[in-house]
Parts: sequence; C-alpha cells; structure tokens
Amino acid sequence: MADYLAALPLGFILSFSFGPLFFILLETSISKGLKQAFFMDLGVAFSDFVFFSTAYLGASKIITEENQPALFILGGVMLSAYGFLSFVKAQQKKNKIKKGKAINKKNLISFPIKGFLLNIINVAVLFFWTGLLFVIGPSFEMNPIKIWTFFLLTVATYLIVNLCKFYLASRLKSKLTDTLLFKIKQTLNILIFVCGAFFVFKGI
Repeated sequence: MADYLAALPLGFILSFSFGPLFFILLETSISKGLKQAFFMDLGVAFSDFVFFSTAYLGASKIITEENQPALFILGGVMLSAYGFLSFVKAQQKKNKIKKGKAINKKNLISFPIKGFLLNIINVAVLFFWTGLLFVIGPSFEMNPIKIWTFFLLTVATYLIVNLCKFYLASRLKSKLTDTLLFKIKQTLNILIFVCGAFFVFKGI
C-alpha cells in the first residue's frame, strides 16, 4: 500500500497546476456553477485516461521533436481562440449576467466534451503521463494492475481536490456583485488567451 501513497500528493499537485485548464475550470465554477465545472473536469479526467493509455501502449513514440512544435502551435491557437471568444461573448452579454442560471441537460452534457477537447490538445499532458509511467513502471515491475491503480488514485485525488475548489468558488460567487463577477471572468479569459499565446510562441 505504501507504493501508492505518492499518488495522493501527485493528484493534489495536479489540481493546482496553473495551466490554461486551471483558469478555464475556475472561470466555469464561478460563472456557471459547481456542477458544470465538475462535469467539465470529468471530461479532463477522461482525456487523461486516453493519454495514459496511449503512453502505456507505447504509442507516444509518434510524438517526436519534429512534430512537437506544430502540436504546441495548434494547441496554443485553440486555447487562445477559446479565451478570445469567451472574452468577446462575455462582453456582449455584460448586461445579461444572471447568477445561478439554470441550464438544460443538453448544455450540461457539453461540459465534459469541452473539458476533454481542451485537455486533449495539450501535448504536454501526454509527455507528463509518459514520464510518470517511466518512473513508476520499473518500481511496479510493469504490473498493469499496480500501474493502473496508481493512475486511478492520482486522478481520484485530483477530482476530489478540484471538487472542493469548485465548491468554494461557487460559494464565493454568491458574495460577488455582477460587476466584480464580470471582471473576474474577463481576467481569467485573458489569462487563458495568454497561456495559449505562450504555447504558440514555444512552438515557433
């Protein structure tokens, strides 16, 4: 059991990784609510499962130094576009912000899809899980049960910590004015755009 203890702090650290998704999930929890942010996070977790499966099967070898810059540029453009479009959309609806606005089932289902797509374009996540596999694989003697147990514990910790963050953010929302809420949302959108621009710059 001691072999799996490292999964807990790792999941905690992942939940506080200040990348684009950190800001997107935080913005969602504030502007949309806890349920919407958690559903999006489930999509992120599923994309992590896809990445880890890819690394485990050895398909990550197709990611070479030759195509890595193009993948960074593609992911960066998509993230910047998301931040820009969200900024413009919020600006257009500045006078229509409503707290606790209910959404229908169809829209709710779109959140995990959005989370999956936003995380799957980040090739750095694949490198992370591949590197982790290289570290824990030998210690577990490449036992698939032990390796996947470690992965699931890491992701479970990540989801639990994020759920706590979303809860606090949604509680904070009730204490914010519409004007301050709008400014926080736009600031987070700008940060998302900057993160995307950084990936493009890194790719170039």
